[in-house]
Amino acid sequence: MLKPVDIQNQEFEKKLKGYDCDAVDDFLDIVIQDYDTLCKENMALREKIDLLTETVDRYKDIEETIQRSLEVAQQSAQDIKNNANMEAEAIINRAKLDATRLARQIDEEHIKKHQEMLKVKQEVETYRARIKTVCENLIKAIDEV
Repeated sequence: MLKPVDIQNQEFEKKLKGYDCDAVDDFLDIVIQDYDTLCKENMALREKIDLLTETVDRYKDIEETIQRSLEVAQQSAQDIKNNANMEAEAIINRAKLDATRLARQIDEEHIKKHQEMLKVKQEVETYRARIKTVCENLIKAIDEV
C-alpha cells in the first residue's frame, strides 16, 4: 500500500513543456494530507474492527458458557424430576404394602375376635344349659318334697 511519505518523496523528471512544478507540488501536498488522513482513519477503523471482533468473540464465549450452563441446569432439573417421580412411586408402593399389611392384620384380629366371641357364646350356652339343668333338678327336688 502506498504511504504518504512515498507520495512526498516521489520525484518526476522535468521536461521542457511540462506542468508547473509549484502547482504540482501544491496539489501533491493536498493529496498527501488527504491520503495521510485517510490512512489514519483506515488504521483507526481497523483497530475498532479488531476491538469489536474481540468483543463479539468474548460475547460468543459467554453465550456458549451460558448455553452449556442452561443445558446442565435443564438436565439437573430433569434428573431431580425423575428422582422425585421415582421416590413418589416408591412411597406409594410402600403405602400400598403397609395398607395391605394393615388390612390383613385387621382381618386376622377380626377373625380372632369373632372366634373368641363364638367361644364365649358357646360357653354362655353351655353355662345356660347347665343352669337350666340345675334349675330343673331343683324344681324336681322341690316337687318331690
